[in-house]
Amino acid sequence: MALLYFAGVLEFWHILTLQIAHSVARVLNPPTAHSIIRDLVPQDDLVSGVALFSIEFNIARVLGPSLGGASILWIGAGGCFLFYTVCLVISGLGFLSIQLPRKELRRGGGNFLREVNEGFRYVWHEPVILISIGAAFILSIFVGTYHRFLPVFAKEVLNVGPGGLGLLMAAQGFGGIVALSFLTPMLEKWNKETLIFVAATSTPVFLILFSLSNSLFFSIVLLTLVGATGVAYRTISRVIIQMRVPYGFLGRVMSVFQMDHGMRSVGSIALGTLISLFGIALGLALTSVVSLILTSTIFFLFLRSRRNDS
Repeated sequence: MALLYFAGVLEFWHILTLQIAHSVARVLNPPTAHSIIRDLVPQDDLVSGVALFSIEFNIARVLGPSLGGASILWIGAGGCFLFYTVCLVISGLGFLSIQLPRKELRRGGGNFLREVNEGFRYVWHEPVILISIGAAFILSIFVGTYHRFLPVFAKEVLNVGPGGLGLLMAAQGFGGIVALSFLTPMLEKWNKETLIFVAATSTPVFLILFSLSNSLFFSIVLLTLVGATGVAYRTISRVIIQMRVPYGFLGRVMSVFQMDHGMRSVGSIALGTLISLFGIALGLALTSVVSLILTSTIFFLFLRSRRNDS
C-alpha cells in the first residue's frame, strides 16, 4: 500500500484488495499467539501472561489514535504506512529468536474437515468453554461494534467535537488497562465462572446507561467501565480456555473463540439498522438490552444444568 501511495496510483480497489489479503493473513495471528502462551509462560504465571498479552492492545487503543493523528501531520499517510511496515518487519524478526519446547503434536491424519469437526465437538461438550464462546458471540453481535458509532453519538447527543470524541475513544482503552491491572489477583481468589458472568452482563448494562447520558463526563466514566468489563470478559475467557483445554485442541478452540470478531460484521448491520430507525441513543440501548437478556439466559441455563447434574 505504501508503494502504491508513493507511486501516486493508489485507488480504492487497491485498498479493498490489500485489506482483504491483510485480514486473511492476520486471522492466523490471534489463535496462534494465544496457543503458544502456554509454551512460553510457566503454569503458575499463566494468568499474568494472558493479562499482560491483553494490556499491550489496550495501551495501543489509548496511545494509537493520538500518535496516528500526529504522525499523519508530520510524515503524511504514506509515511505512516511505511513506518507501520518497518515496525511489523522488526517485530517479525524478533519472533525468530523464540525457542519453543519440543512437544509431541497430536496429529489429525491430515483431514482438515475432521479436525475442524473435532474442535467444534469438543467445544459443544465442554459447558464452560461453550458458554464463554457463546457469550463472546452475543457480545460481538449486539454491542461489539458500538465504538464505530461513537462519532455519531458525540455529535448528535453530546454535542462535542474531535476533542471530546478522542476522550471517549481513549476511555475504553484506559478502562481495559485498569481492569487488567487488578484482574490477576481477582482470578487467583475468585471463581472464574462468576467473574465471566459479571463481566458479560455488566458490559451491556453500562452501555444502556451510556446511551441515556447527556453529559460528557459521565459518558467518559461509563465508557471506561465498558472497556474494563469488556476486556475483563475476554481475558477471563482466554484464561479458562488456556487452563482447561488439552494442548492438542487449544489452537482449534482458540480459533472458534476468535470467530467472534467475524460476528461484528453482523453486529454493525444490526446496530446500524436500529440507529437509522430509532436514533443513536435508543438504537444502542435496544441492542444492549438484547445482549443482556441473551447472555443472562445462557448463564442461567448453564447453572440450571449444573444443578441437575449434581
